[in-house]
Amino acid sequence: MWAPHLRPMRIYRDLIFAIVLAMVSALLLPSNAHANIPASFTFTGSGYGHGVGMSQIGARGMAVESATATEILSHFYPGTEVASVSDTHVIRINIGHQQRDAIITLRPLDAKQSKPPQLTLFNDRLAVDQIDLESATIGTYLSDITLNLSSRSDSIEVSRSSKLAKYAALAPAKEWTIRWDSETVVSVRTSERTYLIRYGQINLTHVAKNGSEGQMEITASMRLGDEYLYGLGEVPSSWPAAALDAQVIAARTFALTKMKSIRKACDCNIYSTTKDQNFVGFSKESEAIYGIRWKRAVDRTKGLAVLFAGQPIQAFYFSSSGGITQNIKDVWGSEFPYLINRPDTWSVNPALNPRYATWTRQVTQALMAKAFQLDDVERYQIISRTSTGSIRQIRAFSSLGAERIITGEVFRSRVGLPSTWINLPKIEVPAPAPGVPICLEIFGSLFGSTGECQPLPE
Repeated sequence: MWAPHLRPMRIYRDLIFAIVLAMVSALLLPSNAHANIPASFTFTGSGYGHGVGMSQIGARGMAVESATATEILSHFYPGTEVASVSDTHVIRINIGHQQRDAIITLRPLDAKQSKPPQLTLFNDRLAVDQIDLESATIGTYLSDITLNLSSRSDSIEVSRSSKLAKYAALAPAKEWTIRWDSETVVSVRTSERTYLIRYGQINLTHVAKNGSEGQMEITASMRLGDEYLYGLGEVPSSWPAAALDAQVIAARTFALTKMKSIRKACDCNIYSTTKDQNFVGFSKESEAIYGIRWKRAVDRTKGLAVLFAGQPIQAFYFSSSGGITQNIKDVWGSEFPYLINRPDTWSVNPALNPRYATWTRQVTQALMAKAFQLDDVERYQIISRTSTGSIRQIRAFSSLGAERIITGEVFRSRVGLPSTWINLPKIEVPAPAPGVPICLEIFGSLFGSTGECQPLPE
């Protein structure tokens, strides 16, 4: 039987079904916007590092051309002088930051020596020049000893093991000191790397950190002017003597500016990583064939530092540039009269800088989005460049229209590019239909660029 009053209900039902079907289809089928999100971005560029101060490749190039260490330093730090300073300070180097566990073992300084290596353990903090405290001495151990270090909620536990003896458990303590004799090298293995330490002593300190599982700071304390510098692994020891001398003087100067205070976060004056300077310990001076050349450079430049107005400068340095060094103001915003743009043509010479005179890197969509803190990155635009052609500011756009602006140095750091001397990218993305506008960056000159949207040709 026909029921006129049911017809509007049927029409309403069909309408609802059509709407739901359309919504489901919209969710299942990719939109044009999402279809054009790049899977990755390809960047090309030159140089490696932040670009401020002395270019290490530049120093090498100048040395090859017979420049002296003083001439190299004067070129990259204009208006400064190289002069003698007091560098007998004891510097505290962090060799294990926020560690949960570490292992310490011993080895002889010389494999042919008859005297076995040994260390002494103290359950307290001792200054380098402090006489051994009998009340804090746990014991002295020979070559087969292994110390296992573990961070606890409020202290550090040290356990001893040996093939020749059994040891009772030690009460945890907040601070420990480890010393050894002059014919011993101590190996410290952390989760990041293994250090060989010849000089000074090692301190373990418990530093409480909210939300951190690793609360143990491991530091090595030694004389700054030579013992610390012997262990720096910043440049190859095979480089020309003038380049090595310039590097030592710059590194000594950099370290001197870190002596003003102890950083609570690391219980140190300076980090052993490229966050400050790359300290590798005894591995540097014990390198086969060339290690002695680095040690001689340290001894040859004893007490020399780079000064401005009578004080050690902020002696920043880096690997290589895009042909001219950065003005520090363009990178970090601060200003120093000796950290300005300086010619560095050696860095873009493939013979001197085969890996970074030019380079190509690919950045994934996920990393790009994370760098700009966006859901995705559909395109980007270089807003401005420094006078050297490096990126000063860069903007990214998401597929939903959101955008973020970050500095070139922050961008380089977040996506892991060698430098901010970045050229035109090649975006790997499916081509849109003819006539659909896409954004292309038009590189106008070395000193600037503009962003334009242009349709692809029919």
